[in-house]
Order: sequence, then C-alpha cells, then structure tokens
Amino acid sequence: MTATAPSPAVAPRSGPGARLYGGLMLVLAVVALSAWFAPYPLDRAVAGALLGAYGLALVIRPALWLVLLPALWPVVDLAPWGGHIHFTESDALALVTLAALGLREAFAPPVPTLAGRAPIKLRAGALGAFGLLAASVAIAGLRGGLPLPALDAGSLIGYNTTVNALRVGKGFLLAFALIPFLQLAVRRDGDAALDRLTLGLTLGFATCAFAALWERVAFPGLTNFASDYRTSALFWEMHVGGAALDAWLMLSFPFAVLSFRRAHGVVGRALALLVVGVGIYAMFTTFSRIVYGALFVSMAVLGVASLRRPAAHQPADRTRRHPAVLAALAAVVLAGGMLTFPEGGYRALLAFTGLALLAWPAGVALSGMRIGGFVLGLVGGLVLAAGCAAAALALPKGVYLAYAGLWALAALLVVLRGRGLRAGGAVMLALLVGLALATVLISAFWSEPTRFMGSLGGALLVIAVLARQALGRTPLWQPRLQDLQGLLVVLVAGGMVVTTLGGYYMGARLSNTGFDAGTRFQHTTRSLGLVEGPLDALVGLGLGRYPEAYFWKVADPATPGSLALINDANGRAMRLAGPRQGRSIDEVVLLTQRLPVDTVTPLHLRFKARSEVDTQMIVQVCRKHLLYANPCATALVRLSGGKGWITVDSQLNDPGLASVGGLPRTTVLTMGTTSPTPIDLDDIELTDAQLRPLVANGGFEQGGAHWFFSSDRDHLPWHGKNLFVHTFVEQGVLGTVAMLLILAGGLLHLARAPTRLQAHAPTLLAALVGLATVGMVDSLLDMPRITVFLLLLAWLALNLRQPPAR
Repeated sequence: MTATAPSPAVAPRSGPGARLYGGLMLVLAVVALSAWFAPYPLDRAVAGALLGAYGLALVIRPALWLVLLPALWPVVDLAPWGGHIHFTESDALALVTLAALGLREAFAPPVPTLAGRAPIKLRAGALGAFGLLAASVAIAGLRGGLPLPALDAGSLIGYNTTVNALRVGKGFLLAFALIPFLQLAVRRDGDAALDRLTLGLTLGFATCAFAALWERVAFPGLTNFASDYRTSALFWEMHVGGAALDAWLMLSFPFAVLSFRRAHGVVGRALALLVVGVGIYAMFTTFSRIVYGALFVSMAVLGVASLRRPAAHQPADRTRRHPAVLAALAAVVLAGGMLTFPEGGYRALLAFTGLALLAWPAGVALSGMRIGGFVLGLVGGLVLAAGCAAAALALPKGVYLAYAGLWALAALLVVLRGRGLRAGGAVMLALLVGLALATVLISAFWSEPTRFMGSLGGALLVIAVLARQALGRTPLWQPRLQDLQGLLVVLVAGGMVVTTLGGYYMGARLSNTGFDAGTRFQHTTRSLGLVEGPLDALVGLGLGRYPEAYFWKVADPATPGSLALINDANGRAMRLAGPRQGRSIDEVVLLTQRLPVDTVTPLHLRFKARSEVDTQMIVQVCRKHLLYANPCATALVRLSGGKGWITVDSQLNDPGLASVGGLPRTTVLTMGTTSPTPIDLDDIELTDAQLRPLVANGGFEQGGAHWFFSSDRDHLPWHGKNLFVHTFVEQGVLGTVAMLLILAGGLLHLARAPTRLQAHAPTLLAALVGLATVGMVDSLLDMPRITVFLLLLAWLALNLRQPPAR
C-alpha cells in the first residue's frame, strides 16, 4: 500500500495544550503500567523487554503506533495462559503507546503541522456526542464500581464483582486517551496518517485471520465444515461467548480491501490476495450468520461507494461493463459452484473453479464469433467430453487426467494468444465446453454415475454465458490484467460460500434461524427486565453489572455455574459450583489451565476436594483451544459429602492425546460439575508419563494466576446479545442515546456528499456498518479490545473532512 504524500509543512509549532496533555498521559500511563506489572503472572522480564522495544520504536518514530497497535491488537492477549481477565496484555500495549506518545509530545522538539487542509476537522457534533458518552461512562462507572471491593485475588475471579466495571470501563478510557493522539497524527501528517492506520488494520486483519487458520487446521481440520466447531482465534473474550472475532473481522476487513485495491507489483498483489483470501476463510468459518450478513452489507457499501465516485481521473474504456453485468457473472459462478459441490465435492468444485478461471482470459478469443464457428466449437466440445468419458472408463481416475490435459491445453492456448498467436475462437470454445462437461463427469465419478444433474446445470450455465460472449454484439467482459485480483477474490469468496453453506453444520444453523430468533427475543426481554426503576433506566445498572444482575435475577434459564476464590484456616481454595438446573458437562462453567503442548498420557492427577453433600465432578485433559474439547482423557470423580477435605487420586489414559500431528494443538486441564452444590478444590497436582509437574499455582497461593474458565455452550448469561440492549442495561438511556448519536452521526456524515468523496470515507463507512450489523446480535462494548477501535473509527467518521476542491 502506498501512502499519500502530505502537504508541505509550516514552521514547527506545538501548543502548550498538546505538551501538557502528553505529560499527563506519560505520568498516568507509567503509574498504570506499574500497577499492571505488579501481579502479572507470566514472565515479567520477557514482557518488559517486548513492551520496552515497542515503546522505544514509538519514541523514535511516533507515527508507527498507527501501524503496530492495530496489527498486534487481536493477537497480543494471553489471558488463557496467565489467567487474568480484568487486566491483560492489550492494556499494557495501549499504556506503552500512551506513555511513548506522551513522552514524545511533552519533551521532543515541536512537530511540523500541515500547511494545507487536513483530512480531519474537529466538529462540534463529535465533541457533543463523545462528551455525552463520557458523562454516561463516568456515571455508570461509579455505579458499577461502587462499593469498592477488597482489592484481593478473590475480586479478580469471574465477572460478578465490581472490579468488572473497571474491566469494561477501561475500553472507553483507553479510547478517550488515544483520540487526541489520533487527531494530532492526522492533523500533522494528513492522508499519510490515515494510510498508516489502513495498513495497521490490514495487518490486524491478517494476524487475526492467520490465528484463525491455525486453529481450524490444528483442531477440526481445514475443510471440515460439518463439525459444530466455531473459531475464536486469539480472542479469549469468547470463553463465555460473544462476537469479538466477528466484530474485529468486520471492523478490519474493509481496510484490507482498500489495501488490496492499492497493492502494486506482483509480490504486493500476491500478499494482498493471500491476506484477503485467508481472511475470507476466517470469516466464513466463524459459521456466524450475522458475519455473513455483515459481509454482504459491507461489500454492498463499498460497491455503491465505488459507483458513486466520480470517474474524472479514470481512463476511458468502452469495453467497461455495467456493474450489474459483473454481478450477474459472479452470480453465475456462485450458482454453478453451489450446484456442483453437493454432488461432486471438493474435486468437482475445484474443477469448476478451474473452468471459471480459464473462461475469463479466454473471453477475448470468443468475442465476435460467427454462428458456424460457434456450432463447430460446441461439436468439438462434445467430442472432447466423449474422450474424457472414455478415459474415465479405461483408466483408473482417468477423468482427472483427461480434465488436467484439457485444462493445460486451454491454458497454453491462452498464453500463446497473449503472445500474438491468433488461435481460432472455435478451438477455444471446444476446449472450454469440453472442460465444462468434464466437470460433470468428475461429479459422477466422485459420487455415483446417476448423480450429475446439478453439476450439469452448472456446466450449462457456463456454456450459456460463453455463448452470449461469443455471439453477442458487445462482449460481456473484456479480460484485463488489473481485474485478475478481483476475479481471484470472487472465486475464493464463492468457494467459501459454497463449501460452508453446503456443509451440514451451517445448513442446520440456517434451518434453526427462526427458533434461534425466538430464543434471542426471550433473552432480550429478560435483559430489559433487569432494569428496575427510573434511575436505572436513566443511567443504567452500572458498567460491568450485567453478568451479576443476570445471575441473581434470572432463574430460568439459570447461569451455568460459578467460581469463587475463598479463604479459610487452611489457606486459599477455589469454589466451583454447577448450574441450578441440570446441564451436560459441556454446558457448565469449567475451571481450566493450559498445559504444555507435548503432554502425553498416562497422567496422574491428585487434588483435595470437599463438599457438603455426595456429588461428583468430571476432570478432563483435552486437546482444546478455547471452546469445544476433542479428544479428552477423562476421569469421573465421586465425592462423599460432609467429610471435610478428601484427597483424590486418579489416572487419565487416552492415546488420542499423544496423536497431535500437523500444527501444535494446545492442551487444557478442565474441571467441572453439573451439581449446584459447591465443591472446594485445593492442592491440584498433575504429572505426565515423564513425571513432569504440569499444573502451576495448584494451591491458589497466587490467586487465580494461570487459572482460566470457560462456558463452552451457554453464553446468554454474560451478554445482552445486542449492542443497544446491553448499553441500556449498563448505561441506561443516557449511554444508549450517546451511542446512537455517535454511530448514526458517523454513518450519515460519511454517506453524504461531499464527505463521501474523501478517499477513506467508504472504508470507514463499510467498517462501521459491518460493526453495527454485528452489534444487532451482540453487545460488543463489554469487550474492551473492540470498544477501543470502535470508538477510534467512530471519531474519525464524525470528524472526517471533505476533500479539497480541485
């Protein structure tokens, strides 16, 4: 991606306000970092060295924060390993950013400012909307954070203490603190600053997408779309559900598209295509219906914005077709793939994709054919198809060999034609028709000889388009090198649509949409019922109070369990309770800890437990990332009640754990109970076949350090499942109105003329529309990593300036 050159700078200047703000942020960030480091459970030396290197880079080149912060944001948190959920590595990254920028602003020489129009201008409407939100956050933060709990290890377990107000509120606070630096960066560097942010979010899209790719390959498998496994990447916030991954993908995807469009050179285009392709895979393997809808809406916004931009600086091109024609061609490719895949699987889909990929450059050879040449080409295609059928009958897998031969011959003809060989259109048509019918034969060969009618329909669609290209007065498309990237994206996205929607799991989810909508409506009713009285309705229950309010006020469906750190005469222990109603083990709260990747059975487990009544619990060591365990070594532990502390010894055997293969898969110890009776746990020890101790902090002397928890299936008790419903519960009418003003104001400002003509306006608009769409089914603002960038982008949307008149 290339950055737009900034306008010439005027004499260096830096107002006292900027210096004062920088100094204040420096002091506050250093104090907060010291508090963050004090209880940090992982290697402090490594964390300090990495954060120090990052901070030094920003002090030397402050503009890098717009690239590095969003690039690292989706992959920096290690909460499942460290166990701390209220204060995480992303907080430290943001604090170091503030400290470095504050240091530079306060003490470095003044920075030149653009002489011309900056692409951002502080608007009164933005100040008013964000001021209202700040007031709401302050009030709700006080209501949620009071009374102050004893700041001990017990207050950092789970989401049901008032410390959760600080966890939720820090997302707003960090965004508010970063906004002035964002404003200064764009004011000083102009479009170059926005280009850096675009690059950073593109890299953030890439890091997130590759994390999701690793998870898919390591656990369910790259092409396993029948499993009910849903990706979470490195968004640990999804341990109790939520749409953090969905939101980040939709937030960053439009910026990746912009980088893709601006890419130059073979290497640049290849890297951009790789990022977009892996990202599309990550989006579709969320198996989230709202992501599919948000992706459609986001792409529609980008498409409409592209059509509405003036064509003043575009070269005249009489062969350029109306976008509706291009959309129809893409629809044909998608429809053909959807008809082919159920019968021929991945082999036939790959064959169909190869046909579409060749048909695009071959279009120039087909255009302007006479009827005689067209008929000759059709007959030749039938003859070639008959040869493919004979090869299928005579040779093992001969149909694949025949298809490969035809494809190679057609590709060679395309290359030679590009170098000046005037090959006849009839020959090219014969090869393409033969390939289309060979795809039908592959479907029949892969499944059974009688299953080919869908594939035949897909082949006939392609042949019909080829006929229109050959016999029409004007060609449907004119192959151009600059369109190749777009074609590849269409094929990648189409392939993901076909394979995911055609899979069993997504089909089941789509068929259950009506039932799920009813469940969500009931949940919304329960959520709104948490607000009692006019004061709560005005300013909300308080930041972070939703999970606690749900736990105490909603009995049906009950919360799937709870965790608490307790102290008694013997020291600290973890209290684990199951749901108030019967649930299966994968629907309850699980106490977990990450183990070494190379853990192998047999495993020896020893721990102390006590319960007031006879009960049982399940202990598992599983190959597991965040949710959905498989395979597992399992032990069912029965406990006798009323006998005080009992020492439990057990052995776990499962050869599946030793069969890792491929990419490394994380291993997790999980402990859970389906009984509502609390079970106290202490002195947990686990050793593997090599007698290595695997559990850290088994006696909870360090509080919840290294211990994490998850609820794999039941996610409703932690989220309002709607951005505005959740905001209303925690911040009341005041916060809801503020968020409506911010989002609606930003969207309207970006969509109207002349602001929409600014180069980054369509990208910002698509990002916010995608986020708002995801927000229709999830809360978003209870996940600080999403809150920070949602507000940063919303600020840009409200203050973006129309481009200068030319």
